[in-house]
Amino acid sequence: MPMNPHTHEIDVGELLESRKLGRFHAVAFALCFLILFVDGLDYSAANVGAPAILRAFNAEREAMGTVFGWGYFGIFIGSVVFGIVGDRYGRKLGAVLGVLAYSLPALLTPLASSLDEVTLFRFLAGIGIGGVVPNTIALLTETAPKRFRVSAVMAGFVGYSLGNATIGQVAAWFIPTFGWSIVFLVAGTAGTILSVVLLLALPESIPFLAATKPDVPRLRALVARAAPELLLSSESRFVLRRPANEMKFSLDLLFSGYRRYATPLLWIAFFAESLTYMTLSAWFAVILEAAGLPPTQAALVFSYSAIGGIFAILILGRLIDQFGPKATVLTAVTAVSAIIYLGTPGLSPALITLLAIGGLACAAATHQSLNGIVGGFYPTIVRGNGVGYATGMGRIAAIVGPIIVGRLFAAKLPLNEIVVFIAAPDLVVAAACVALDRLRRSRLMLEDSALVTPVKQPA
Repeated sequence: MPMNPHTHEIDVGELLESRKLGRFHAVAFALCFLILFVDGLDYSAANVGAPAILRAFNAEREAMGTVFGWGYFGIFIGSVVFGIVGDRYGRKLGAVLGVLAYSLPALLTPLASSLDEVTLFRFLAGIGIGGVVPNTIALLTETAPKRFRVSAVMAGFVGYSLGNATIGQVAAWFIPTFGWSIVFLVAGTAGTILSVVLLLALPESIPFLAATKPDVPRLRALVARAAPELLLSSESRFVLRRPANEMKFSLDLLFSGYRRYATPLLWIAFFAESLTYMTLSAWFAVILEAAGLPPTQAALVFSYSAIGGIFAILILGRLIDQFGPKATVLTAVTAVSAIIYLGTPGLSPALITLLAIGGLACAAATHQSLNGIVGGFYPTIVRGNGVGYATGMGRIAAIVGPIIVGRLFAAKLPLNEIVVFIAAPDLVVAAACVALDRLRRSRLMLEDSALVTPVKQPA
């Protein structure tokens, strides 16, 4: 037990890392799952609604590139700004504000009278969509036992994929009757209700409180919930042991020690991966219509692909926990192959469906693998910022990718050339994950041989 009998000092980092899964973990995970579920609803509302939105405003395909691009620009801003909020004021506040930030604009989107107004509301919603991700990743990483960290984060992002699947079903069954606005009303209503639930029930990160506010009463209450068998006295003190030079955030910490290699690799991986996954998911329904599927079938395939992504994410999460980041190569290469084959002219509807499900599911698993990996490379004091900056690199790519694809459609390029542009960056992700895996193994070898100094050890 990480407790000194003389000082009653409890190292909460060691306490949480070595615990078995219990009720405290289940509550935190369930609420993070719901955050990401509604995040997935809102994120994909524009994607599955795109064909109907274009018809409603009598716009060409390339016009959606601007809508997607501004939405992703908002996601980029949110991932950085809310990462700072989470590190400074707490994961809980960052998550609650993020949920409100994507829910309220979604509720206003049906009031849009032009595509420009839709673009504005998607930009505002994007700030919240991007903002919840770094805080949710940080909360899951800091709550889960060490041996389940990657699996916990990736399992949490199953909620995101389930949200994608659900909004696809909403689009397929209700847009023909209620119009494109229904997907935004569903996402906005769910998020507004969820924000109230989170305010009342979401636990704050114990390591965050121990690092920033070790004397607040709620830290003692949270430790008692996480470790009910622990006998706490009025003299019990809670600490989070970490290197002396990592007591306060600075940008230099993202590049200190082993992170001088990890941070650039993570940024490259997130940027390249978003060129594939974010661009593919944004244009997915439109691409399937271009390949020959009717609108309702395209929305249903989007939903089925998200369900396939759930299984791919869960399997890949366990593989990464056992074999490290290099396991991501499996889904990245599969995604590239399926997406490129999807552009082959003359495919049957059944084959289009199978390739689309396999391509988007594996791309989603590759995407979420990076979300599962990134938190482990940063200590608590900079984790929100580290995750925020890394995911922010992905958001930059997500701004550029959909706009470029819109231009490619406008230039009347054949579909088989467009999908090559979308798929190829995942090969860069595969290479970056191999490099991250080697870096991880090098760190473990150094730690095991006790040759690394405390300053270079991860928290």
